[in-house]
Amino acid sequence: MAGLDGGGAPPAACDPNNLPAAIVLVFPVMVVALLCWRAARTRRNKDECRRLAQRVALLRDLRQLMAPAPPLAKAAAVSAEVRAVLAGQVDAWVKEAESVVLGCTSSRWPCRFVRCDRHGEQLSVVRMNLDEAYDRILPVVAQIDTAHRLHHLLQLQVIVQDGHKSATTTASCPPA
Repeated sequence: MAGLDGGGAPPAACDPNNLPAAIVLVFPVMVVALLCWRAARTRRNKDECRRLAQRVALLRDLRQLMAPAPPLAKAAAVSAEVRAVLAGQVDAWVKEAESVVLGCTSSRWPCRFVRCDRHGEQLSVVRMNLDEAYDRILPVVAQIDTAHRLHHLLQLQVIVQDGHKSATTTASCPPA
């Protein structure tokens, strides 16, 4: 009871002589925990890199479909200019994403392990850019394509109506 009444020796846990022993026991546990965390982060980065590689391939394929339409009218010229600007932005994002994906997949495991924090940050930036491309850019491109198709259908309808009018006028006029 010497420790409880305020007199006597302090408990063994507060003994300054036992502090290095506690550090020696805790330090390896912390190192193992850090290594496990980095290994898990490296694995997550690899999985994220695979998913992003698929999205980049899809975006690259869609970019090839964004070739400017032949300018038929002033509206088509504006459409082609908008497409060119959007295509340039998509190209920049695709190049950045491909370089990050290549950097994450081409390096060996120890290198990915050491750089897992940097790769994680790069993958996060690429994911945000691709999300923006899918959420903002592609709907605009789809609207431009829809407007192009509607414009083309309208032109076809005008041509058909003009052809129908000329056919009825020639049929109604007697030959001279």
